[in-house]
Amino acid sequence: MSIFSHYIFRLFKILSRYVPYFEKLFRLLPFFTLHPTTRSMDLFADAIREFYSSKMKSKFTLDQYCLQKEFNDIKWEFDLGIYFRSLDELFPLERKLIELAQGRILDIGSCTGYYIPYLMEKGTVTGIEISPIINNIARKEGIDNCVIGDFFTYKFNNTFDTITLIGNDIALSGTRYRLKIMLKRLYSLLNHDGQVLTIIRHIRTLKYWFVVYIPQYKGQIGIPFKLLFLNAQYFKKIAFKYGFRATIISNDESTGHLFYLIKLVKSS
Repeated sequence: MSIFSHYIFRLFKILSRYVPYFEKLFRLLPFFTLHPTTRSMDLFADAIREFYSSKMKSKFTLDQYCLQKEFNDIKWEFDLGIYFRSLDELFPLERKLIELAQGRILDIGSCTGYYIPYLMEKGTVTGIEISPIINNIARKEGIDNCVIGDFFTYKFNNTFDTITLIGNDIALSGTRYRLKIMLKRLYSLLNHDGQVLTIIRHIRTLKYWFVVYIPQYKGQIGIPFKLLFLNAQYFKKIAFKYGFRATIISNDESTGHLFYLIKLVKSS
């Protein structure tokens, strides 16, 4: 469906040059767009690879579309440098999450693996990354404990004491339905006394919020993908329905957005 969304976007883009009304229809993109997939991450992965090799040919930008008028049709440059930070450059919540990790650790959305060495000081780590291009960067950096795969379908050989989702990666679920599937999967992969540590970007006035992002790089338009942003209290209620007790550990608003570090443990 995201391929269909890709062509819908391009059609609306062309038509809006002649009929301004079509600009309003961009708000409908969430209904035609899927969660992030390997294919929709290709342009993003290409930009990261060229950033890593210092061969970026243009800025990497994201077009943002959603139903809320004030946040619709926004274009912004994405700083790929966040995937190459040292420990001192991590946000306070990220460092706190790493401090709390222990035992056998699974990191979901390991990306370039920039924080994997710090997690390895807390236990045995397995990372999982959906993009082979991005995962290859981690391997070039000597990080060989990250597998390529989709968390929703990958067959793990063991369970874990800690599962981490660091960069608001809970949003990668894309829809409420897939969020529920994610919570079920987290529950099944967690040891009895284990924990899920996740950082979420808090949505203040809504229970949840769908946002479509369209990547653009080197004059190319990538495949749209949809993220699911959550209200922290709503997330706690959903998690409880799927067997978790959720606790807000800390919060941070230094970036202009409110983020929460949340810990999930099995409630029974």
